[in-house]
Amino acid sequence: MAHPTGARGRRPPHSGARPPERDSGRGGGPIRRPVKGPGLNIPIAAKFTFLIVILVVSAMAWQAMVAIDKSVDHLEAEINDNGIAHTLSLAKLIDPELIGNFDAAAQQKLESLLGKYKQSENIKAISILKPGGLLASVGAAARRSVKTTPISYAKAESSGISISEFEDGRVPVRSYSKVIAGEAKVEVLISAVSISKSREDLKSSLMKISIIACVGAAFAALLLATILTRPVRTLMRDLRQVSMGDLKHQSQVNSSDEFGNLARIFNRMTMNLQTAQSAKLAQKAMEHELSLATSIQAGLLPAELPQIPGLDLAAYYDSAKEVGGDYYDFLQVDNNRIGVVVADVSGKGVPGSLVMSMTRSMLHMAARENRSPKDTIIEVNNCLAPDMNPGMFVTLAYLVLDTRSREVRLVRAGHNAPLLYSSRHGQVIDLHPKGIAIGLDREGPLFSSQLEPQKFTLQAGDVLVLYTDGIVEGKDPQGRDFGDDRLHQLLLENRERPASEILETIMAELRSHQKNAEQSDDITLLVLKSC
Repeated sequence: MAHPTGARGRRPPHSGARPPERDSGRGGGPIRRPVKGPGLNIPIAAKFTFLIVILVVSAMAWQAMVAIDKSVDHLEAEINDNGIAHTLSLAKLIDPELIGNFDAAAQQKLESLLGKYKQSENIKAISILKPGGLLASVGAAARRSVKTTPISYAKAESSGISISEFEDGRVPVRSYSKVIAGEAKVEVLISAVSISKSREDLKSSLMKISIIACVGAAFAALLLATILTRPVRTLMRDLRQVSMGDLKHQSQVNSSDEFGNLARIFNRMTMNLQTAQSAKLAQKAMEHELSLATSIQAGLLPAELPQIPGLDLAAYYDSAKEVGGDYYDFLQVDNNRIGVVVADVSGKGVPGSLVMSMTRSMLHMAARENRSPKDTIIEVNNCLAPDMNPGMFVTLAYLVLDTRSREVRLVRAGHNAPLLYSSRHGQVIDLHPKGIAIGLDREGPLFSSQLEPQKFTLQAGDVLVLYTDGIVEGKDPQGRDFGDDRLHQLLLENRERPASEILETIMAELRSHQKNAEQSDDITLLVLKSC
């Protein structure tokens, strides 16, 4: 009973590629963190201006504090020196006997002396005091209850004068006192309002200068930043233009600084992007053409295996590239005969695919009603060889099977020898009738003379295997071939199994041998088992 195969054992190209990566948005994959936006967009000129203003304000504030401190120190020294001089002068003018024999007349004399001495506007009061009370005074002298603050001054201390400061009606006053005539002391009160007034005046003046300096610095910094960042703004416009798809755009920044270098790098980048885009478009066009060629080539192969009573068929095809140079087919010679061919074009890719298509077309025309496989292949060579480029050739194994008598007539044009497991002999036989590849003899006589047919009859249990060199020359990662002996052994071990299982076993062993090595050649395998 016939056991026709209903499946075409075709493996998709590049089946050894890595599986696609898992979706990182699902569990188990890497977590994608959200990309934060740029935040507040502050121009470089504004940042530069702000920095300059901060630096100027800091410098002016430090300068103002130093200037105020030095000016106040100088003014204090001047007031202190003046107060010390007045106090020492008065101490020398006062007669100790007036203090020792103090009475109303002595008080009148002392006050008269103090009144004559108080001529400076800065002197608020002069007093002569004793631990028991006030002896004489000119000006305000009722400040005994006011809290005073001692002031240290080296010149005063060396002269025996004590300095303190207090406020008299919110007016700062400094006291300069010196002991005279035993326990008595003379005290001179001098207004210190000029110190605070000088401090306020200095603050006001320096504040005005600082404001003017800051405004000027801000204007100068903004102008400088605007000039310095002009190339950056130009480059930003250039980038915006390129981001809109204008890869021919070139930056016009021609300065000799870093911005000029950046612009030149930008121009080279856009030219490289334009070149890469052109190459990518060309690659996409080529990939599209290859996809069309793959579809066309797939349409040239048998859509399904023929149903032949008493024969079990299985077929496998896999190209090393998008399009390949291997070919297998089943041709209807006449009502009782069918042609079976396996061919291999030298070279792979598009050139091999084109030659394969030419071979298929000529074979279909030559095989019709031609029972002689030799005559068919000679006609194909005569038509095809003159049009093939030097170095190109086609190897093939072609047989004509009589579906009634199971008689097979085989020719081999330089192709791998088909294998026949003979149930009568119990062994695998290499079928290698003589013949050279199509295209080597452009004239034809040599090809015709070398082509030798071989005739045999399929018996029940016989298995016929036709294949291309992609099977036996399949390499493992170390570069070792799968080998003819291994193919013989697999056929012998699996001879009792259906054709599809024999084919699957051979391909599984080949894949196990190749492991992760890249497929270097097209693979075609046909298995015919007589039932």
